[in-house]
Amino acid sequence: MSRFRSYSQRELRRQKRRWLRRNVRLLLRCAAVLTGLFVLAIVVLLVAVPDVPARWYLLGVVHTAAVAAVLHLMQSAFLAHEREAIWHVRGAWGEENTRDVLRQAKRRRLVWGWVDSITTQGGDIDHLVLTRAGGLVVLDSKWRNQADRASVADMARSAHRARGRAQGVAQTVTTRDTRGRRRAPGGSLAVRPAVVLWGAAQHAVPDGTEIEGVAFIPGTRLLGWFKQQGGDPVSKSAAADLLGALEEFRTTAWQDPGDGARRGRS
Repeated sequence: MSRFRSYSQRELRRQKRRWLRRNVRLLLRCAAVLTGLFVLAIVVLLVAVPDVPARWYLLGVVHTAAVAAVLHLMQSAFLAHEREAIWHVRGAWGEENTRDVLRQAKRRRLVWGWVDSITTQGGDIDHLVLTRAGGLVVLDSKWRNQADRASVADMARSAHRARGRAQGVAQTVTTRDTRGRRRAPGGSLAVRPAVVLWGAAQHAVPDGTEIEGVAFIPGTRLLGWFKQQGGDPVSKSAAADLLGALEEFRTTAWQDPGDGARRGRS
């Protein structure tokens, strides 16, 4: 996993640590009971099964199944007791799905590249994508099973805030380059906000939906949306400069609160 974790991944990690600390005694008791049952199963297996190669295979299966069962029970208990955990799981799913589409878009030469999980003082940017024609696109990944008018308006406001953060980052990396090379054209490129919807709600979004200047794109149609975009072309050298500057900014500014490791501040 990349050390540049998304907001949802960081929140999941922080909540799981907090849940483990609160329930450490209960977990230790459960682990003791499961260990006893595990040892009993091994003893029964050694006694009941003849000493043949298949017995050691069965022992390996029991070991693997026991570890998988313990991890599954812990994860299920965590999701059942932490109300917001499932929201962040869905958020992480949405961001990973968007990254899969972006990989396809890059292979098909629709975008030059992108940078995930850029942390600023005002919040995170899920994906900042540099298209081959049309400038920068700020993608805000969302997983929704249903979306009413209020939640759509909230997503549009969130996308506008992400656009503002992206414009600030683009201007920062443009003025920060003092090493004598040609400056990345971040400050001169258009920055467009878009919400990528995953989950059941995406099927209710008509093609070309735009609310308050924010494009709403079903995740399964994101690749086709990139094909329809146009504008001033971005050269390969300019794209390399800008993407490199954005990655450098992310490395400098990124901080994982769960780790407590500070790598600078934007």
